[in-house]
Amino acid sequence: MITDASHRALSVPRGISVLEVLVVVALLSTLGGIAVLSHRAMRPGLDLRLAARQVVTDLRVARLRAVAENVNHRIVFPNGAGSYQPQRKNGSTYVDDGVAVRLPRGILITDCNATENGIGFKPRGNAATFGTVTIHNGDGDERRVIVDIAGQVRVQQ
Repeated sequence: MITDASHRALSVPRGISVLEVLVVVALLSTLGGIAVLSHRAMRPGLDLRLAARQVVTDLRVARLRAVAENVNHRIVFPNGAGSYQPQRKNGSTYVDDGVAVRLPRGILITDCNATENGIGFKPRGNAATFGTVTIHNGDGDERRVIVDIAGQVRVQQ
């Protein structure tokens, strides 16, 4: 036979207390704050990797356009700038081909050792001018995008 006292001991509570809700909210707030702070600390490195991939992609696109359009294409990387300019050959000179491409905030081009700071491609896909583009973030980290004479593009840390 079940008594009143034993029945109360076996029953399940029907809700949560205000104290339990406050503890859960405090824990979630703390974890959220830690996540935001760690994301901010990682942001410059993530932006640098993103910028390096962006430069590699745009150089590969310039190479493909040179082959497809049967005309030289290049990208000019001004030292100290936060953007670069795609160009195409028109007669004996290069002209801008679209708008300048901005790098992520805080990323700068610190060096381009190619002739006239431009890496270019011929209609056969090989490099008309080749070299290394160095980009930096605010933390002093850098990535180098290297284009060889064959027109191959790669990233070096």
